[in-house]
Amino acid sequence: MSVEQRVLTALQCRQPDRVPVFLYLNPYLDSEWYSRDPSYYEVLQACERYADVIYDWGFPSGLFHTAAPLDEETRQLAGDTTEYVVHTPAGSISSRSKVNWCGGGTVKRWISEPKDVERLLSIPYEPPCPDLKSILQARKAMPDKWVVQLTFEDPMCCVGLIDEMTLALWTIERRDLLRALLDVAFERIQTELRYCLDRGAGPVYYFNGPEYALPPLMSPRDFEEFVVEYDKRLVDLVHSYAGNYVIMHSHGKVGKFLERFASIGIDGLNVLEPPPIGDTVLSDAKRRIGDRVCLIGNIQYDDLARGAEEEVERLVVDAIEEGAEGGGFILSPCASPYERPLPQKAARNMIRYLEVARRIGSYQGR
Repeated sequence: MSVEQRVLTALQCRQPDRVPVFLYLNPYLDSEWYSRDPSYYEVLQACERYADVIYDWGFPSGLFHTAAPLDEETRQLAGDTTEYVVHTPAGSISSRSKVNWCGGGTVKRWISEPKDVERLLSIPYEPPCPDLKSILQARKAMPDKWVVQLTFEDPMCCVGLIDEMTLALWTIERRDLLRALLDVAFERIQTELRYCLDRGAGPVYYFNGPEYALPPLMSPRDFEEFVVEYDKRLVDLVHSYAGNYVIMHSHGKVGKFLERFASIGIDGLNVLEPPPIGDTVLSDAKRRIGDRVCLIGNIQYDDLARGAEEEVERLVVDAIEEGAEGGGFILSPCASPYERPLPQKAARNMIRYLEVARRIGSYQGR
């Protein structure tokens, strides 16, 4: 089978020739940062030999899904803090990030009070219309080497614009503001999807965002209202164009929400984090939704990157034993490699992970 055929067969909850294996590195593209990092060289070679490669393309949604030019400025503040300001027709909004030992992080998000929602929504809306030539050509060029994936935010991703404390209060006191943001985000994402679908882009559509609505951040009621209600319509839209599939991404404790994810109509769910970070036992997920949803996971990145090689092999063997039966399973770490440089131990472990998956992943004789 080609890589595309293998992955799509798994997403249909059917049995391909072998278990697909992801590592989220593309050895065929010189433009990726890791392709220029010598510490990734041997891992990329192993990906070329053993991995089912993803050609991933992220939809350029801009600030809240508008391509309109922004009146923006950057200010350097005390304490290695940078402030980003956007001047809108209704007033200015800003975010701040601060340099720290691990590179930096956001210390203030764009929305911290109700007026900020009005300011954000006052930015003129201009639908992004990116050039799709690269992904359309990618699918035609190398389906035997990779599967093309288009990555989008789902509406729930918009809460990433809101300060955490403000968000916690609004889930109780100002659900109307959250719904206002979600409604606008939904309409704009729907437009983005139609733009790609109408032009034949695909076959895999990948959504980020549901993890914002999982406990302890939000309640099961919030998940139904803020994720299922919106995402089901987006998934239905993708499926209305023949030959397209949807993978939904969510970190966190999804174990008690597996049936809710399945009810959205997705074809695949990752990352299915095992305990103690997550709560998903792969054999349990297989029993509960494995006939409806392709399970994609569930090797913790830290275990993969920092465990003993023998432990990595055991994790691969266990995951394939628990998830592979009958098809509908893709072996995957719970995060893509991100370290610069990649430690030698992590590189050896990733190569071992790929080699073992290929050695034991065949469906012949199962």
